[in-house]
Amino acid sequence: MINVSVIVPTYNYAHYIETAIHSVLKQDYDQGSVEIIVVDDGSTDNTAEILKPYIDAGLISYYYQENKGKASATRHAIEKSTGKYIFNLDADDYFLPGKITSYVNAFELDESIVHVGSAAEVFNQNLQTSFVENIEVELLGKPINGFWLLYHFYNNFILWGGGSTYAARASVLKQVTIPDDVDMFIDEFLILVLLPYGKSFFTEKPQSVWRVHTSNYSGRLASKEVLLKKEERLIRSSNGVLSYMRDSGFDKNLIRIYSLLDATRRITLKENRNEKSILDILKYVKEVKALHPEWHLIKNYNVLNRLVPNSILAFLKGGRNMVRTAIQPLKMEKKTPGQNRSTGAEKLESAAQVAEIG
Repeated sequence: MINVSVIVPTYNYAHYIETAIHSVLKQDYDQGSVEIIVVDDGSTDNTAEILKPYIDAGLISYYYQENKGKASATRHAIEKSTGKYIFNLDADDYFLPGKITSYVNAFELDESIVHVGSAAEVFNQNLQTSFVENIEVELLGKPINGFWLLYHFYNNFILWGGGSTYAARASVLKQVTIPDDVDMFIDEFLILVLLPYGKSFFTEKPQSVWRVHTSNYSGRLASKEVLLKKEERLIRSSNGVLSYMRDSGFDKNLIRIYSLLDATRRITLKENRNEKSILDILKYVKEVKALHPEWHLIKNYNVLNRLVPNSILAFLKGGRNMVRTAIQPLKMEKKTPGQNRSTGAEKLESAAQVAEIG
């Protein structure tokens, strides 16, 4: 009987995916109760060739689809899953030993727990440095009301427990319709739509390793052109999440806060492109004013920074290149509110950051 489904949506990660698969196969949890479902979102590398021995040995179930985006691949994997608990694993990440046992034990504490998460160990592939996400101690080791947690996340511009740290009770997650439009914000979306159904639980130790590298959406060393194309896609994904919230009758106050986040992401993209005009600023002011944000939201989402013209920002920043990865998916989105600054000179943002708007 399958108790745990590990879903692995992938696209062109042939050079990482074996490590992800091995990290599941080496878990101390009964392997006869675990299935690994890989959905290949139209990879053009040798992913299928790399995975063939695992497919032939019956160690994984492999499904190929034409490229439709990360949300589509994730939905496909969830639909194919048969376990009681669904664990997400990005193909470029991997589980730490004992993770599945620890998570299942957490789920079985209380039937009302619908989500289990943990801190991630964030490893920068290019710089060969790492740090552990600094989740607030008061959130660890106990069931937490899901709605309270969502407000805590979005009021404070933080988000933990997404990406490869995410696991869900299948009976609840399978009730959710996942639209293609949420695309690269699928990790954030899965938290948003799951937590209203019950409680969350965060384990006290990190249980997954999240890689930051130039091939993924958290990479810092990609070219300006590549970053801008990624950010355009992320903006569309952010709007997809907001549209879903509005169409599905989501909590009105959370829609209001997310509308502020979405508007801030859009103007930040223009800012990064050095295209932010006075008219854009005025439009942003109008949007923000209509949302009546409290001061803590204005502060936490750096709204006032967005009102400064690009020319002044460039002067204040000493004229250095202003383009940066300001709009991250929630692997930062997470990765992706809450940050760990213990790494000193290396300013990697937390995997819990919904968007990095500074």
